[in-house]
Amino acid sequence: MRSSIIQHWFAKFVSRRHTANHMVFKHDSIYVLPSQSGLLFIGITILNFVLGINYQNNLILAVSYIMAILLVVSLLSGYINFNRLELKLLSVSDDQEGTSTGAKLELKTNKERHNIIIKHIDTGSEIDISEMVKNTIIDINLPYKRGVYTLDRFRIISHFPFGLVTVWSYLNCNKVLHVYPIPIEENAEIRHIIKGADGELDVNRVQENDEFNELKPYQKGMSLNKVSWRHFAKSQQMLIKDYTSEKPVSLGFDFDLVTGDIEERLSKLCFLVLEASNNQQPFALKLPHKTLPIGTGQTHQVKCLELLSEY
Repeated sequence: MRSSIIQHWFAKFVSRRHTANHMVFKHDSIYVLPSQSGLLFIGITILNFVLGINYQNNLILAVSYIMAILLVVSLLSGYINFNRLELKLLSVSDDQEGTSTGAKLELKTNKERHNIIIKHIDTGSEIDISEMVKNTIIDINLPYKRGVYTLDRFRIISHFPFGLVTVWSYLNCNKVLHVYPIPIEENAEIRHIIKGADGELDVNRVQENDEFNELKPYQKGMSLNKVSWRHFAKSQQMLIKDYTSEKPVSLGFDFDLVTGDIEERLSKLCFLVLEASNNQQPFALKLPHKTLPIGTGQTHQVKCLELLSEY
């Protein structure tokens, strides 16, 4: 109970002091404490001091003094190495699960720095920079599952110079990252949809009274109902009957018409969206909670993929 209260208080403290997409780390945002090795080093220092006093051994006392001075030097050097370091979030990379979803950061410096580690707390991903003398662009991969996430906290750590101290700070980002489903090929018949007179999209209604126009080569994903089986029987060539219509007809992808569990359906819809976009084919997307109207182009594709990640 007490631990959860402390964690909640600390999370609020970090959110209040470190929420930004760009920070310059200074005295009011840098934290310095002995590391685990440093705590052991302090214990040995105290032990040497006690032994030197008890046995009146000046050599042991001198060693304990030198160790204490080394610890102080480590604290000051670690702080100086970290002070005035800048970290800026440049962008986030929305992509499919298991690919290059992540964030692009920029570290800015006006001097040589050592042993800088950037760690994303939620995912555990980290980048270790042993030495930097100029501004550095960093791409950090964030292996999230499908969904929508706030980047939240990055922890910046250094154990310079001897590993006896830990100097750290935070960058708490509120940028949103969309992780799209993994595309799974869908071989089911693609339904056509028509925009009705009331403006609603009907994914189950097929346009009637179309006039035959021409025969086109069959492409993967086309409806088998339009295959000219007479030509196939004669020439073994798959041809599709193309019709003209007064009403515009576009592709429609419906969550309820795709088979599988939720994740599998979303993955199949993702494949269909990408295929239609690559073919520059107008399409609409219908999920149980929301329908995106007919559209085309990169912007429409991104909206559909974001809707799939949000479901």
